[in-house]
Amino acid sequence: MQTALVQKTSLIQMMLLCGIAAAPQQARAQAAPPTPPPTSAANADGLAEIVVTARFRKETLQDTPLSVSALDSATLQKFVVTDVQSIQRFLPNVQLSRINFAGNALGASIRGISFADLEKTFDPAIGVAIDGVFLGTNTGANVDFVDVESVEVLRGPQGTLYGRNTIGGTISVRRSRPTGELGVKLHGRYASYGTYDLDAIVNLPRIADIFSVKLFGFKRDSDSFTRNRYTGEREPGRNFYNVGGAVLADLGSDTTLLASVDYQKDRSFYPSIINLTKANGLPFGAGGTICDFTNAIGFGDLGCDTQGVIIQAPERFTRANTSIPFASNLDGWNASLEFNTKIGDWALTAITGYRNTNDDIREENSGTPPVPVAPGVTLPLFVAVRDQSYKQFSQEIRVAGDVAPWMDLIAGVYYLHTDYKIGPGLNPSGVLGTAFLLGGPIQSFTAAQKLDSYAVFLESIFKLGNNVRLTVGGRYTSETKTFSVDQTSAPAFAAGARATFSDPTGRVILDWKPNPDTMLYASWSRGFRSGGFNGRATSATSIGPYDPERVDSYEAGLKADFFDGRLRFNPTVFWAEYADKQEEILRASGAATETIVQNAASARIRGVEIELQARPTPALLLRASGGYLDARYKSFSIPDLANPGSFIDVSAQRNFRRAPEFSYSLGSDYTVAISDDNNVNLALNYSYIDDITTSPIKDPTGANRDVIAGYGSLDVTVSLIHTGQAVKNLRLSAYARDLLNGGGRLNNSLDAGVFWFGVVSPRRELGVEATVNF
Repeated sequence: MQTALVQKTSLIQMMLLCGIAAAPQQARAQAAPPTPPPTSAANADGLAEIVVTARFRKETLQDTPLSVSALDSATLQKFVVTDVQSIQRFLPNVQLSRINFAGNALGASIRGISFADLEKTFDPAIGVAIDGVFLGTNTGANVDFVDVESVEVLRGPQGTLYGRNTIGGTISVRRSRPTGELGVKLHGRYASYGTYDLDAIVNLPRIADIFSVKLFGFKRDSDSFTRNRYTGEREPGRNFYNVGGAVLADLGSDTTLLASVDYQKDRSFYPSIINLTKANGLPFGAGGTICDFTNAIGFGDLGCDTQGVIIQAPERFTRANTSIPFASNLDGWNASLEFNTKIGDWALTAITGYRNTNDDIREENSGTPPVPVAPGVTLPLFVAVRDQSYKQFSQEIRVAGDVAPWMDLIAGVYYLHTDYKIGPGLNPSGVLGTAFLLGGPIQSFTAAQKLDSYAVFLESIFKLGNNVRLTVGGRYTSETKTFSVDQTSAPAFAAGARATFSDPTGRVILDWKPNPDTMLYASWSRGFRSGGFNGRATSATSIGPYDPERVDSYEAGLKADFFDGRLRFNPTVFWAEYADKQEEILRASGAATETIVQNAASARIRGVEIELQARPTPALLLRASGGYLDARYKSFSIPDLANPGSFIDVSAQRNFRRAPEFSYSLGSDYTVAISDDNNVNLALNYSYIDDITTSPIKDPTGANRDVIAGYGSLDVTVSLIHTGQAVKNLRLSAYARDLLNGGGRLNNSLDAGVFWFGVVSPRRELGVEATVNF
């Protein structure tokens, strides 16, 4: 323990000494305006001063003592960044992916702390907020970027201001507000695999000098990059639309009210599953796999990887063993209300959020080809069906102001209520259940959970003089979960439980500016991920509850601008201690075993992040970022099934998932004028993410099915931009994403016990798009 503390202190001291050594070489930058707008403002011919709201205050990125990355709307457009998962191409130690098993869901990992599950009883480890509304589930979190003003990614625990389930970090997406001026923005994209995207945003003139109105809608449609092996036709792809609007009321006396509502409908399909299953020689139902099962019933290796990944990998995963299309549907309403006013010198903000979604999936889960059960008749081997509903209501009220010239204060209260249900659905033959083997139901259950979460928080920045500030904040959260499950298939059982979890979180930050261009900071922060219940319980004794898990993070960073703001260097080092980590483990249950969730592990994560930007000429912007992670378990205790009452440490056999050792990106953005009204922009970016593991247990066969290979992606965009009178802005672009690689790749794999399966995503995408503003 003492050695670890010395190591952490040494990291902080090293960063501080580096910053002090660099400080005399810095040039003086222009001072940021007292109340900067939420945009990127160019500093003469230097780098833009990016304004962020990561601490519920408007601060420039270089004045914010946190590891935070920000992408503005111009960057998103230049590099054709289409959704939340796509931002990982620019960010160190951030790994994001779409989860196909829930509607528009997001798998996220920041600094090796990850969540990529689909059970809504399990809370995310990475928070996602849209216009200040925190999402209580990762379903719907992979937001399509339409009319997005900025995206901020905060690394490390954000438990003070953002609350529960942000132990890894927070992704904050901000959409533009109504302008009050007549304007139309139209966007269209056509790309590989029959992709076409259409967007429209209309701002209306100000009404009665009070109301500003914005309307928007967009459509996403495509085929899959995969083809049905037996018909040669492409598998179906995305089919999604979203419509909505926002009204901004200016009520005078620094009082505004912003209301927004939108509806989304998703009828998308995803590529069929890849079979990675191997035989282990045991009977099915007694430890055997589906590979053993198809061998035992006379269908040979039909359920084995020899009919799956062994064939499909050389085909670059473009041929699918389609038995039924992988359908993922979502219908949802989202609404928010933001009220801002001044009470004396204090600002009052109230944010209300509401979400109501229904989503379902229907897919063959093993990747096995269609099984011929009779002449001319085939059946899918293993079908999973999940019908889910989710409702969320949240309310946050906070005040902000100066207590004294040397101290400010943000304080508030927060409430979140969620209501979740899952139940059986119909398989392709019209039979009700949640899991089916050769068309017959083998599992059927319903489950539900309600959550009521309350929190109070405050944070102050103290000016200690000589450009030194101390930030101290804390939050206390108390929440109650009520869970029930009713399994009607054998073995039938019904159970329910209720539990309350309470936890304090907080942070302390010390920052110092030796000159206007340099900031050094060191911090401690704590986050917690709530306890809960096992949504995959198969017995009354396996529902839980399990306790919260906690992360204590120590961080030190330097933020420095050089050469009149033309070079920006932001390195960070961090060390995190992960306690009471929630893990799925196997334990004895009578004469059999069962899977439960327990606080079985502890871990240590340390790493480095570097973000670098340079503007050698007004027309050229260069950027680079890199991340290093060293994440490992300190302990992982499971019951010793051979010796009841005893435990064994299996940390050497467990994977620390979604924690790539290295990640980096290199990019450039070059603009050249070809006339007074026309410019050409060339945007290049190469990104790389190292190997990751996505299955909690190392592959016992040695085939490395638990490892997703590292990969690089070269992205290129060429744009012609016209500015004028009648047409305010016209942008025509051609782009290539992952230019050097065709086909697809495995992006996820999972050991489900009786089978091991993989999920694929496309590589190269070529497209053209046009955006016009009137």
